[in-house]
Amino acid sequence: MMENVDLLFTGADIYTLDEDQPVIRNGAIAVVGNSIAAIGPAAEVAARCKTITRTVDCSGTVLMPGLIDAHTHQFQLLGRTLGDGMSLLPWLAKFMLPLAASMDSKSALAAVELSALNSALTGATSVVDNHYAPVDEQTTLAVAHSMERVGVRGAVARGMFGPMVEGGVRMNTDERLFKYSVQEEIDITEACLKQQPASSLVQIWPMPENVVYVDKEMMQGALELAERYDVSWQAHMSESRFEVEIHESIHGQRPVKWLHENGILSDRTTFAHGIWLDEEEIELLGDARSTVIHNPVSNQFLASGIMKLGPLLQAGANVALGTDGVAVAGQDMFEAMKSAQMMQHLRGYDAESTSAELMLHLACRNGGKMLRKNVGVLKLGALADFITVDISGPHHQPATRAVCCLTSSARGSDVRHVVVDGEHIVADGRSTRIDDEKAIADALQASKTVIERAGITDLVQEWKNPGHHYARKADA
Repeated sequence: MMENVDLLFTGADIYTLDEDQPVIRNGAIAVVGNSIAAIGPAAEVAARCKTITRTVDCSGTVLMPGLIDAHTHQFQLLGRTLGDGMSLLPWLAKFMLPLAASMDSKSALAAVELSALNSALTGATSVVDNHYAPVDEQTTLAVAHSMERVGVRGAVARGMFGPMVEGGVRMNTDERLFKYSVQEEIDITEACLKQQPASSLVQIWPMPENVVYVDKEMMQGALELAERYDVSWQAHMSESRFEVEIHESIHGQRPVKWLHENGILSDRTTFAHGIWLDEEEIELLGDARSTVIHNPVSNQFLASGIMKLGPLLQAGANVALGTDGVAVAGQDMFEAMKSAQMMQHLRGYDAESTSAELMLHLACRNGGKMLRKNVGVLKLGALADFITVDISGPHHQPATRAVCCLTSSARGSDVRHVVVDGEHIVADGRSTRIDDEKAIADALQASKTVIERAGITDLVQEWKNPGHHYARKADA
């Protein structure tokens, strides 16, 4: 008998992602403090509760672990809808890096609040935010606190650029972002880690921005910080073919091989994208049990390529799922699951290469493993991070296999309730913590200000000629 239950969610079909009992029909979860105190058939769980502070009837919904957005850029929300029709290099050089270099703290925090709110409302209970504009100690900590006010779990992966190096020159990166020395980057990140330790709802992670355009000593320093403060660390890697070519031409080795030989791969190492990997690199990542984050919507938007999901998993690597931010067309983890599954079918022209269950594991369990937290699975003693999804709408019917609805027809707008760390942060599709209208208004004003400051108003066009890409040679 449980004396005092804080929350009881009852009546839902529960997809636990726990191998011992993957599905519980007409189930219930009892929450005490920040963890799951009981899970099972609704009648059995209710019979064990002596007193219940609040009961939520979830009949007709699916209850599942909260989705984990393993890589995004919340400040990039201010550039939503811009950059259409650009591949990665011009997208960075002409749009995103000037936007980032023109960001001030107030604007960044307005973007973070609305972005984190959107994540919560669409079922992402954990978010790893690569924040690199601006990255002073005060702003970095304020980003973490803003996420905590919304109620999401996760990490602020503090972007570290260090001094300009040859790779940065060849990638045409904005020199205004390279403002600190290696030691200054390490010191600022460590100061943030001391104030926002691993036990925080939102951690601080070191993030050397990209393997190809940061000082190599800084990556070693990032791993050492992660080990010392018991967190993970992250970097962009092998998102495009030309990044790998530049790295090889400068260092004489592909990125993963270089990282391996310099002792920088470990199970704390997490890489965003990891598309252009050869067989040796895949094996090295698997041996180190490193995490690679699949960002399928972003990879399609920028025409970057398709991750080799099957080989990475077979090698032993941990693969998680991310949105990569709204500036590349989406911030909905349901969309990311569907896109990932479809892309993998096309990669090998093999419809049997994935399943709905695998996509859920990437978005939940594997993300929890990357976070080094007891989340991503619903079982006794796990942290109480979960969501309910309404599958009664016409776009789901007939919901013969509800698990497939979650990865093929579900939308973020189908999320009804969100619990993070035992707190009910979204109830009936509305935040219990944040004023939605104010968050939107603040972000709109910040977007206008930063776009003008960045000098990228030429990207703000109401309409483009839809046929200019395909004009006949005689007409061109």
